[in-house]
Amino acid sequence: MEIHWRNSNGIPKAAIDKIEARLQALAESHGDLIDVRISIKPTAHHRHGGHEVTIACHARRKEIVAARIRPEVGLALTEAVDALEKQVHKLRQKRRSKRTERPAAPPYLGIVDSVNREEGYGFILTDDGEKVYFHRNAVHGGLAFDHLEEGLRVALNVEPGEKGPQATTVDSAPPDAPVP
Repeated sequence: MEIHWRNSNGIPKAAIDKIEARLQALAESHGDLIDVRISIKPTAHHRHGGHEVTIACHARRKEIVAARIRPEVGLALTEAVDALEKQVHKLRQKRRSKRTERPAAPPYLGIVDSVNREEGYGFILTDDGEKVYFHRNAVHGGLAFDHLEEGLRVALNVEPGEKGPQATTVDSAPPDAPVP
């Protein structure tokens, strides 16, 4: 992780080292923080006055920004780092909870009955004997619509469509799926 300072003149080296140590500790054992930019500028805010500290951090396809305006630059800097830490922890918790939430396997099994590649749709015959429409956008799980072949075993979710049952997702069938 790289830390870039802008307008840090007048901030004691010890304070800069302390902030950088906090940011390095935040990044430690996580590869998600890529680049941190700390900008300090004087402000003429009518109530707070003093200094505005903005910390922008790139964290894997997200940008986290924390800013504080305080009369003393040291206080603004400390509070901005506190706010950044909270946001990073919140982002990591959100990612952690998404990782543990695995979608259930699609409840239906079937075989690809036909594929109309030019029009972008096809039909699946479920193990219950029902013919189900699917659109190319419903194909997931390592399957590619352009490579689907008739007779391929698949798993799918089904919901009522305008003209009958429609697959909302089409995935690879699990390896232990029973053969019809």
